Amino acid sequence: MRKESLLVVEDEDIMREALFDYFSDEGHKVDTAHDGDKALEKFNFENYNVMIVDLKLPGRDGLAVLKEIKAKNPKAKVIIITAYPSTETEKEAKQEGAFDYLPKPFELDYLESIIKQPYEVEIIPTPPVEEPLVEEEIITPCIWMQAGIVKKRMCTHGYNCHRVCDFHAAMMKKEKFRNDPRIKPFIEKLYAQLGKKQCRYTMSGKISHRSCPQLFHCESCEFDQTIQDEIDRQLAIKAERRKRMKEESYDRVTVTHKSVRRDH
Repeated sequence: MRKESLLVVEDEDIMREALFDYFSDEGHKVDTAHDGDKALEKFNFENYNVMIVDLKLPGRDGLAVLKEIKAKNPKAKVIIITAYPSTETEKEAKQEGAFDYLPKPFELDYLESIIKQPYEVEIIPTPPVEEPLVEEEIITPCIWMQAGIVKKRMCTHGYNCHRVCDFHAAMMKKEKFRNDPRIKPFIEKLYAQLGKKQCRYTMSGKISHRSCPQLFHCESCEFDQTIQDEIDRQLAIKAERRKRMKEESYDRVTVTHKSVRRDH
């Protein structure tokens, strides 16, 4: 992959840092902005050939930033990423010149494959993905999601954060997150429950009080098994969505490449 000059406009710290680290490690030049106004004020869009822009941003949103980019640098590849996809915003983004529209969560190597695509290839709009009959509802939101530090993350460990959650451990290693006042009440609640016979799932906020008769032997608890069955269902929905997105993206690229070969 040839080295690109990238600008990432993303307000979620973890996603912005992940994109910066991934593409910097691949040898690309990467700059970042955490809101739309900063991007418009601080950066010269003509200096970048690839820009990754979140749809929902503080200040000006991603579509407003997209319009400014295309007005100043029509040849730039602009990829809109969003945790709130819709056919309406995808259509508007494509009409304004977005190279692609990528729902979160996504694999970084998949995003890299999109950036590799030749700009000259005509992108066929992706048909809307049919949603499962049963919609995903996060019944066990991660404490970092409840604190408002990450946008969307499910707890699959029954709030046994300190012992088994790698994500929690990684967040606590970073001083800026560990000392964030938003997370401190949840950390204090975790420690407070260690010495009490209180069900860990009260951390979800959907259970106000439940005593624990199993002394945290959750594997033998019928309540925990019910929760885990629902978590497995949600993970299956998410996996199916990712699979369909990748299959449709592959089909789209295959069709466009065949079209280009015929034209030549």
